[in-house]
Amino acid sequence: MTRYTYQHLLELVDGDHELITLLVEEGEIVRGDNDVVTVNVEHVLVARTLLRDLDVSWPGIEIILRLRRELAEARKRLAERDQ
Repeated sequence: MTRYTYQHLLELVDGDHELITLLVEEGEIVRGDNDVVTVNVEHVLVARTLLRDLDVSWPGIEIILRLRRELAEARKRLAERDQ
């Protein structure tokens, strides 16, 4: 998770306020103090691509993001085990 200002995050998604609002509502973006958000930027960009370019519905995006998180965690555990 990375901290960004809301304005910088908005620039990353080409000014798509609706996407940001959806991601805040769904818990992918956590708003903090002083216009700062905590976010997994990769997830935001993946969600944007799925929604805009591939026309995937939010339930589908949720599943894809969850599977990506689970895969990253599994890879991390495997890497730790192999050390």
